[in-house]
Amino acid sequence: MFKDKQAPVAPEVSVAVLEMPAETRGSRREQAKRRRRVERISGKTLVIGLDVARERQALTFGRGREIIGRRRIDVAPQHLGAVIAPVARQLCEQEGLDRVVVGIEPAGCYWELAAEGLERAGLGYAVVHTLAVRREREATRYNLEKHDPRDADLIFELVSDGKFTETRLAETVERARFNALAREYLLVRKRAAGERTRMTNFWTRVLPEFFDVLKELEGVTALAISRAMLPFSELAVLTPAEWLARVRSHAEGRVLPSRTAAVQRHVQGAHQDPHRRSGEGVPVRIAMAAERHRLLSAQKQRLREHILALYAQMPEAVWLNSIPGSDPLYNALTLALVGDFSKYDSPRALVKLAGSEVNWHESGDWRGKSRISHRGRSLLRATAYQQARRLVANGNSVYGARFHHLLHRTTRPALKLKQAYTALGNSYLRVAHVLVTQKKVWQEPN
Repeated sequence: MFKDKQAPVAPEVSVAVLEMPAETRGSRREQAKRRRRVERISGKTLVIGLDVARERQALTFGRGREIIGRRRIDVAPQHLGAVIAPVARQLCEQEGLDRVVVGIEPAGCYWELAAEGLERAGLGYAVVHTLAVRREREATRYNLEKHDPRDADLIFELVSDGKFTETRLAETVERARFNALAREYLLVRKRAAGERTRMTNFWTRVLPEFFDVLKELEGVTALAISRAMLPFSELAVLTPAEWLARVRSHAEGRVLPSRTAAVQRHVQGAHQDPHRRSGEGVPVRIAMAAERHRLLSAQKQRLREHILALYAQMPEAVWLNSIPGSDPLYNALTLALVGDFSKYDSPRALVKLAGSEVNWHESGDWRGKSRISHRGRSLLRATAYQQARRLVANGNSVYGARFHHLLHRTTRPALKLKQAYTALGNSYLRVAHVLVTQKKVWQEPN
């Protein structure tokens, strides 16, 4: 008998259905940003790529992506606008162009001088990110070859493609002053903390017993003793009265005589120990570090007063200070470093500006470790972090509950202390953007 041979039937395969693409808020913001940039260079526009230096400048002239010519010139950055303007007008007449945009890479303080000169001459400018120039150099030449004319070409190409930032100089003198004072305050604060660390390390090296007597290094007595330090051979011969008088002459307040005498006894004991070798040189370093700390602390206090005085005159202060538990100083620093909040179309833009947005590293089934980008304004990132610490310490119920959740959550991996503060700092920046742009005060969530 013959068996019926039936053709095999292919198993059913489930095919995913592709839905129509959806437009997201992020894509709409990105497209709007792209349109704003393209509008600045579209049409009959002369684009000039400028590699700014202290004396010798490199320029590339072109339209679209076509280079018209190149030029090197010896002129200071502040005079570039006056030098470029006549040549730009002549090229516009020859090529039938209507406007001029000069692309600048932010190199030190020279780009700001050049931008002021360009504004004075009535020329528009666009700032190209330094990282974009570096990546474009690698993408076009496959190496890191660098020279000024080549960089001017790269800046020209980036501006012609609309790949530039919306960074501008401060709109007013007061805003520029506010920003400068904020940057100086954070610099002085960092250096004062560095001197405190140096004193801690020096005391630990030369006399560890110091911290058994005085726990707080920035107290009146501890700082006075640090400033009054001499080599142990000289301090050991002083009487208790002479030592106390010396400490009081370096104090900025009332000292504790019993603690001062205890430190002297430890110094005398260390001086008699033949195995201790740092008693002659390190005390001098302690005194120098303490003197620098005193100077930096005084500068920090003066800067704080100036910053708060300027901040009180600004309309944004009312909305930022409405956040319960926030420190007005760090609100002021945030405002000074961000500038005009309305220039950022999304609260998340401030997080990216600070360089504290989370970067995801994954491909297919592989999941790497995620971390913040650090590609932003480090001073703004530090300010938001310190403000987050104060919001928790000063009893803001919303941030306190969020902080506890981030440290103890079970549905996802719990964050470490610094990670949680960074997350709260990002939240503070987003809230600050909403309050300032919508001109409303803080309201407790329902």
